[in-house]
Amino acid sequence: MTLNNDWMVLTTINAPRHVIVTGDDLEAWLRGSLAGGASEVDTMGLQAFFYECDLGAQLGFLRGRHIPVEQALAALDQYVRPGFPAGFHFPLDAWAA
Repeated sequence: MTLNNDWMVLTTINAPRHVIVTGDDLEAWLRGSLAGGASEVDTMGLQAFFYECDLGAQLGFLRGRHIPVEQALAALDQYVRPGFPAGFHFPLDAWAA
């Protein structure tokens, strides 16, 4: 159920934020297509998705939005991984192993 997956992921991402992230925002960042006039990817939002959400919630969101895991991994590598120590493993890395 897409709404349930969105709710779990977005609750985690939006907990400390003043500006609310929508599922469409997150989808655009993961796809690399900035819709709705967004000028850039919110790396902190992506970091919360990849670091704070568990693997089941991540995979459920990706499946519900028809986003290939490989595409999500590319976003992880481009926007989030550079800010972490070399060799750090994110939950989604378990899927790629």
